[in-house]
Amino acid sequence: MALSMKEKYDKYWDNLDNMNFLLHVALVLDPRNKLYYLKYCLGLIYGEPEESEEEMFESDDENLSKKGRVVKCVKYTLNELYKHYKMKGDKENDQNTPVVSSSTPTCVASRLKVDIQSGFGKYMEKREGIKNTKVDIYLRNGTERRDTKFDVLGWWKQNSEKFPILSHVARHVLAMAISTVASKSTFSTSGRVIDKFRSSLTPKTAKSLIGTQDWLRSTT
Repeated sequence: MALSMKEKYDKYWDNLDNMNFLLHVALVLDPRNKLYYLKYCLGLIYGEPEESEEEMFESDDENLSKKGRVVKCVKYTLNELYKHYKMKGDKENDQNTPVVSSSTPTCVASRLKVDIQSGFGKYMEKREGIKNTKVDIYLRNGTERRDTKFDVLGWWKQNSEKFPILSHVARHVLAMAISTVASKSTFSTSGRVIDKFRSSLTPKTAKSLIGTQDWLRSTT
């Protein structure tokens, strides 16, 4: 059983290529945790020293500890999710924006003002890089008080105006159904009831086979 547990750990948690970083992102999107709790837990698991933000995000992966690589991948995944949702939202806004007729007089001054503000925002994003995004602002803010009755989704709903795009990411990521089949099957001594050879059976047939097997066991 111990060897089976070690095999599953190596498959899902020790190998970065197989690791599902959305599980870590869900942890970070809890305002009571953020990256602080993740770094603390990874420190307990790997027992490696703390690395600065500059070392973590400016160094090559080969020069980072496993803890640093995990944190870097988690933040990269969160940033990619943010960019995807932002791009999706921008497309929807463009489609919903009414087209102004060319015969309609427009105010050049107001149009120039909008262009300047928009251009300045893009200029600052290029100048400051990732530090100017809402993701970094969220991660830099302090954590919420640890309370077992804390409503995570309620917090994101209240802060949706402050973090409009990130709140959409949190709503979808935190609603994921987490499966514990892989870890629970390690402690099972009877094996899987429905193996890979029976995975294509209909629910009615599978139910009949399980019931028949249970009856046969009770008579022996």
